[in-house]
Formats: sequence, C-alpha cells, structure tokens
Amino acid sequence: MNCNIMKNIAFAAMLLLVAACNNKNNSASADERATPGCAITPELKPLIKLTQLDIAPVNSELELTGSISYDQDHLYRYQSLATGVVSNVNFNLGDYVQKGQVLAEVRTSELSGQTADLRKAEAELKLADRRLRATQKLHEDGIASDKDLQEAKNAAEVARLDIERIKQTLAIQGGNVDKGVLLIRAPMSGYIVRKKITAGYQVNAGEDDLFILSDLKKIWVMANVYAAQLGLIKTGQAVDIRSTAYPDNIFTGKITRLSNIFDPEEKVMKAIIAIDNAKLALKPDMMVSVNVHLDSKEKALAVPLNAVIFDNDSYHVVRYHSDCDVRDINIQPLSYDKQYYYVNSSDLTKGDTIITQNQLLIYNKLKGR
Repeated sequence: MNCNIMKNIAFAAMLLLVAACNNKNNSASADERATPGCAITPELKPLIKLTQLDIAPVNSELELTGSISYDQDHLYRYQSLATGVVSNVNFNLGDYVQKGQVLAEVRTSELSGQTADLRKAEAELKLADRRLRATQKLHEDGIASDKDLQEAKNAAEVARLDIERIKQTLAIQGGNVDKGVLLIRAPMSGYIVRKKITAGYQVNAGEDDLFILSDLKKIWVMANVYAAQLGLIKTGQAVDIRSTAYPDNIFTGKITRLSNIFDPEEKVMKAIIAIDNAKLALKPDMMVSVNVHLDSKEKALAVPLNAVIFDNDSYHVVRYHSDCDVRDINIQPLSYDKQYYYVNSSDLTKGDTIITQNQLLIYNKLKGR
C-alpha cells in the first residue's frame, strides 16, 4: 500500500478520536449543569408548594348526627280557647305573615254568649252611672249620705271592671264582635311552619297546635348523643355543622345546653346548638352532621391533611431542605380533624418545611417509580 495513503488513514483516525473525546467532555459538562441527584428540577420547582410546620393544640373531633329544629324561644304555637268551626283561612304552609295579620276566622257559639254578656254589662254601667250622678246631686243637697254616695261609686266601678274583663277575654280569643267570629291574628312576624286547620275544620278548645309560627332567624341544631359519648360532650364546646344541601359550607356554633334526658324513642340525649340563620339557609327537619371539637391540653405538630401521602399502609410526608435535599418521612398521627394530622416525630420538628402540593411526584421520584 502507498505510504501517503497510510498516512492519510492514520490522520483521519486521529481526527475521529479527538472529536469523540470532545463530545464526551461536552456531554459531561451538560450532566454537571443538570446537578445529578436533585429530586426537584428547575422545571418542577414552580409546581410545588412549601409549608412550614408549627406546634398546635391537638384538636380531636367527635362526629354526631343531628337535625334542624325551631328556636323554641322564638316560636308561637296556637291553641284555640273556644270551640267552633273554621270559616276562613288566610295563609298556607310556608307563608310569611306580619304581626297583627288576620290568619283565620272561627265561628263559635261561645262568642255569642260573651257578646251578650258584654252588652248586658254596658247597659248596667249606664244605669250605674245615672244612679251615681243622681246620688251626687242628692249628696250636694244634703239629702244622700256619704255611705249612699260611696255605694253608688262602687256599683259604677264594678260595672266598668266587668266590661273590662269581658273585653280582655274577647281580645285573648281574638273575637270580633261586629262580625260574630273569632279573628286569629299573628302575634309576631314569621313563617308558618306547621298548619293543621282548613276551612270547615272543627276546632276544640285547648286542641294542640292548630298552627306554628317561627321567624327562623335563629334555629336549633339537635345533635344526637349516645350514652357512650356522654363523658365527651359539654356545654360551650365549639362545633362545625355540615349539610348535604351545602357541601362547601360550614356553619359554626357552640353547644348551648344539654337536654339531660334521653329520648325514649331514639335512645339518645340531645345536645342543643343555637345558631343564627339570617339567610334562612337551614330549614327545620333538615339532616346535618355535627363535628364537636373535643377539649385537649396536648400539643403536637400540625401537618396539613393535603400534605400526607398514604402508601403501603403507612402515612408519609416529604420534608424539604433544598432542591437536592428532600426526604420521605414516615409519620404516625396521634389524631386528626378536618384540617390537620397531629403528630409527634423524631424526624420532624417545629419550623421544618414540607411539600404540600404535588408532593406525590417527588415521593414517587424518591422511591424510584
């Protein structure tokens, strides 16, 4: 083979070797710039969220079932004081009525007797007043004694008191003398939440709850407490109330009082929570869940619920020191509520930073998945 050809081949091989070395060096430089071993790359960093841990009182919760009821302190139950027949009803269930508004009319024979008594008493008062004026004139002329004048005054006063008594009775019953019926008026403004009467309904004196009126601006939540839970429930405890009608809303309050008697049918004691209901969101008989915040003096690290990963029958969080220093930490919760797991761990302390968003991506990367 020609010597020149051999030299050219050798020279070309040398060039290829140099190029290969340069490519290797360039590749190594690129790898070094990527900082091998970092779990959080520059592209991943904006996707995560960091949260610093703090110590908090352990907040245990007890979940109870319950229902919405009326505020018994702002409720009117109508019971008729007379027997009769309903001639007219001016409201329907759920209607809002104003104080003083005529709700129903009842025709009753009892009103006729009271009306007659009133007319008789008014006539007796007129007669007593005439006798009093005459006695006063005689007394001025020296004919009637002081005793005669006093007796005349007493008779007129008795007649007046009798009229007042009859009128008060009619007012209590709602009687309208001119129309000869009992007018049932709303004693307060509010909503008709129960209704038993209709036109033609036979009303009996003392009959229970012909209708119920409530303003619904305050309501009672009646939470069911079973015997095994009695030692945990106290007045003044804070509660969170949730309803399937408003899954994103939490209504807060405190246990106002305990009924201290067991419901014979449900076999539970009622914990009563009085709360404002100005927007009328909660309706009577609506079912709710009641989370009671139990008292506790213990303190622990509060780990946000959304930071915890449950994997392989254990709980984990991802602790962050730097982009290249992240660790999977196994935790054992002492308790939890709607916001936090409460933990004591030798691997976590107050002030440590954990990843609370997209931490599963980092966790899987640490596990080589």
